[in-house]
Amino acid sequence: MNKSAKLFKLAQQASLNAYAPYSQFAVGASLIADNGNYYIGCNVENVSYPCGSCAEQGAISAMIADGGKKIVEILILGYGKELITPCGACRQRILEFSDSQTLIHLADKEGIKKTFKINELLPYNFNTESLNND
Repeated sequence: MNKSAKLFKLAQQASLNAYAPYSQFAVGASLIADNGNYYIGCNVENVSYPCGSCAEQGAISAMIADGGKKIVEILILGYGKELITPCGACRQRILEFSDSQTLIHLADKEGIKKTFKINELLPYNFNTESLNND
């Protein structure tokens, strides 16, 4: 199984565990880290908005907890009428742990539909250079 197919299958499995009783909108994410390991996440809603968490956030947290430092590829899977993209906060999270070559795959129930790099999804981003006070 190639990397993209494995990412899709893992995100699909993660989405089945999503806790989305309010929106009924399950999202799964999977990623490959620089350590070669795969990580998954699913959205977790909470009646007290905005206390939920996004699928991407869960996968990135699992990567960091296991010692991964960089995302090589990430896949986000949703089942809406339109192809979903990461929210603004998750775009910033992905940026924090990616580089210019990181692939961001967007998928629906049928498979990967689009692939981007972070600068395409988050142009004019806030990054470490933004913190330079010189």
